[in-house]
Amino acid sequence: MLVRRFLPLLVIAPLAVACSDDESETKPEPTTDELLAPPPEGQGVQFKMITSVPAGTELEHCQFVRAPAEGLNVNRDEIKFTTGSHHVLLYLTPYTDIPTANEQDVPVDTSKVFDCSDGVIFDWKVSNLIAGSQNATGESVVNFPSDVAMKVPPNAVLLMNVHYVNAQPEPIEPEVRINVYSIPDEQVKTEGGILFWFNPLIRVDPMGTGLAKMSCPVPSDVTLGNAQSHMHRRGVDYQAVRIAPDESREVIYENKAWEGVPVKEWEPGYSVAGGSRIEYYCGYQNGEPRTVYQGPKSSDEMCMFISSYWPAKPEVSNCAVDPNDVQNTQNLNANWVGQGDKNCTQTLVCIQQIEGSGFYEFLHGLTDCVLASRPESSEVVSNGVRCLMTKADPMVECEAEIDACLNEP
Repeated sequence: MLVRRFLPLLVIAPLAVACSDDESETKPEPTTDELLAPPPEGQGVQFKMITSVPAGTELEHCQFVRAPAEGLNVNRDEIKFTTGSHHVLLYLTPYTDIPTANEQDVPVDTSKVFDCSDGVIFDWKVSNLIAGSQNATGESVVNFPSDVAMKVPPNAVLLMNVHYVNAQPEPIEPEVRINVYSIPDEQVKTEGGILFWFNPLIRVDPMGTGLAKMSCPVPSDVTLGNAQSHMHRRGVDYQAVRIAPDESREVIYENKAWEGVPVKEWEPGYSVAGGSRIEYYCGYQNGEPRTVYQGPKSSDEMCMFISSYWPAKPEVSNCAVDPNDVQNTQNLNANWVGQGDKNCTQTLVCIQQIEGSGFYEFLHGLTDCVLASRPESSEVVSNGVRCLMTKADPMVECEAEIDACLNEP
């Protein structure tokens, strides 16, 4: 079935970013003129990147690096970058060895920095985000109490990903430094993680507006340490809301900026009860005479909710359907909220009629169908879409979801 063929591409969250020409390094004795001094000996590791970006270009670079032989208990991160670096991410990957070909079996020289401008998640496998920042001033992703940490295995293969934009008339050589601070095993009482939620269903009409809204479940009690949004340049409005088990709502984060994104921090943390959901939306204004959909480049759009939290579970971190297959079901445990007037039956018929055999034809068609559904049909539409996209034989295995859709009040 068409939806199954494109599932691995649809469900992954590509936050566009790129890298440098120097290998990662740990510097025990920083000089006073450094962009960012490395962690003290035994308290973490620094990865440094420098690359050249031609005049008037936007690109992404990536580089594989390895975690230290003793592994890491990531308690916090600190990131600094110079002009030209848009934002920076460090991913944990499932690879045991640094790959020499991407997921399309195209050979890539991964012994140094390489171009990944098509979107890192489309060509490589990643398991989790372990560090990152959208701001050159250092506001970052990881914010845990002193006894909470993310576990990174010894010698794990990591992927640095940085997005560069050079609007200058001459080449630039931006520098990026990532400090990952680690705590001893005996200090770790709770495992932390990053909520890295990504909405794949975004449409912004030509010379018009768009709204992308979804929610993900929080099945057990957690605490949030911080929160931030991620949008591209058409993003003009953002809000995240905690929906409690009794359906009461509280706005927990608001922002109208797509760059220079503010990071909200809670001390000692913001408690979210099990059975809650976190709903978030991105509002867009498009000044171009073309439709803009979701995608990794600045010519596309994104809508993400990013937050440090604890205790962590991989399926919660990634809004995944299957705890045993997070990689292939991430971002599919969401409820998507349409903005139209179609009921669930009309929406499923629309999906069946999607034309075209390519990934983007399917994704754009699915987006159009779901966003044309009425808001009150969100749960039943999402249940149907989720089942169609995750079951090997949806006509048999999704009988209950299809019946609920056809019999929707």
